[in-house]
Amino acid sequence: MRVVQTLWNGNKDILNDDFGWVSSQYHLMSWALSCLSLKENYEKVVLYTDYAGYNILGKLLKLPYSEIIIQYDNLSCPEHHWAYPKLLTYSLQKKPFIHIDGDVYLPKRLGVKMETDGLIAQNREIGTDYYKNMMDGILQEDIIIPDFLKEVLKKDSIPSYNAGIIGGNDIQFIQKYCRTAFDFIEGNRLNDINRKNVNVNYNILFEQILFYALSEKSNKAVTTVLNHSVQDNGYTYHEFCDFYSYDKYSLMHIIGGHKRNARICELLGRTLLNKYPEYYERITDLFPEHNKRPQPKETRQLIFPNLTKPMGITSYQDYLNNLSIKWKDIPDSYLFDLDKQSCNYFEFLNKSKGDRLPVVIKSNPHLSIYEIGDDWTSETKLLIKEKINKNYASSHFDIACIPCLSTDGLKEVLINDLAYNILILLKISKTFECLFEELQQCFYPEIEIDKSLIYNVMVAELEYLFYNKLIICSYPN
Repeated sequence: MRVVQTLWNGNKDILNDDFGWVSSQYHLMSWALSCLSLKENYEKVVLYTDYAGYNILGKLLKLPYSEIIIQYDNLSCPEHHWAYPKLLTYSLQKKPFIHIDGDVYLPKRLGVKMETDGLIAQNREIGTDYYKNMMDGILQEDIIIPDFLKEVLKKDSIPSYNAGIIGGNDIQFIQKYCRTAFDFIEGNRLNDINRKNVNVNYNILFEQILFYALSEKSNKAVTTVLNHSVQDNGYTYHEFCDFYSYDKYSLMHIIGGHKRNARICELLGRTLLNKYPEYYERITDLFPEHNKRPQPKETRQLIFPNLTKPMGITSYQDYLNNLSIKWKDIPDSYLFDLDKQSCNYFEFLNKSKGDRLPVVIKSNPHLSIYEIGDDWTSETKLLIKEKINKNYASSHFDIACIPCLSTDGLKEVLINDLAYNILILLKISKTFECLFEELQQCFYPEIEIDKSLIYNVMVAELEYLFYNKLIICSYPN
């Protein structure tokens, strides 16, 4: 089965515009993981793009596409209509195909039935007020809508198919679908960049809702990758975006607002680093301002330049200055290798209780802990929490520091008493089983008997420490 993808830059700068992601770096990491996951499962993966897309994905990142077709350099289309070049790609296919978006990843190949059926899509969508309000607004505009499509738009629950994955063997119908969409777009001048009220909502209409309406009108069955429907606003983190479960998914799709979730983007990057480190490094090399340490300075910038020595800050500032000097000669290549090691904990989290026992865990070899003194006022602690992690819930904390490639070469992490005890115990590497037994002594006697509670709390805290790269695990042969 031929797999195709579409990247149109929309007159943006791929290295500077974020395309809806936390940053442009994660936009490219998504394209890399999408392409590489597809190549794991399909021999023929073709990209339709413009020269800018070819230059970045093909020449600089060297993603292993079977073919890159420069198709959209002179495309006249409003920036909001990202689904239009996708439709053009569908229309160019003369043989069975699957189109997969650049924010969709396939850890496993689709089933044989999926690849032989007439029409396929990611999943059926159940319309809520989310789509209803979008389409009611469009219906108020002076546009021409085919009767069969208008009937669907009048429903209280507007059905559609998610086009993160779309295609099939019924090329004749797909060509008809594309012609219908083009007639609708051209008849209403939706590609006129000077037209008023051009917005992103039209994409949902002329790509996803139209696909549903025309397949129903033509009595065409659509096979979906997911065997259940999803509400149009119901694409949850746990079902579509949890990279800890990447290898268990049939597909992942970082849709819409999830692209702005910093945690999702961070775990996307770690998945790419863990599985395809050479491509991760090629991407980070394009963004040295985020991934290369600046030249070390004898004195770091003041944490709170507008304040006059708040209690406790001066000694902490000196502590950070000393760490910067101490760590300045650590090679970037060493820190990159350390980052790679720190990304393999996903496997640990997915193991059963018994399989976790022999896993060896150790602290970051450069870990340094700053213990908060009695001279730290509540105001000072609040300022630090806001600087490092605004969402940190613990009222009492210390600060763990490690060298890193990002920011200014030093990562600061707030830790509570349990995390502190774990890190102290892991000064000497030990198995998870040994750590669990030793850690029980840190709990109050009245809850010591509830080993299940201790276990769950401990694993949650380990995830926090793994995520922040304060600890690293290794697996027995």
